[in-house]
Amino acid sequence: MKPIISKLFEEIDELEEELEYYSKHDMFHQAHFKKYQIVIRRDFIKKISNALNPQIPEPWASMTADEIIKGLGVYR
Repeated sequence: MKPIISKLFEEIDELEEELEYYSKHDMFHQAHFKKYQIVIRRDFIKKISNALNPQIPEPWASMTADEIIKGLGVYR
């Protein structure tokens, strides 16, 4: 997977963990802010994927050729 998309997915995971914490502790302002940050990162992933190849959906669009070939079980 391309490093920038991998980083965005990691950030989303972290934000979702924080969101869960804030939601459990009735911290609505912080929870709303985390939801907003998650949406922004998902939009970035979509834009990057569309720029890489608009016909291929995630996660294929963000993968390198070697990763795709390895995942399909095809060897060079």
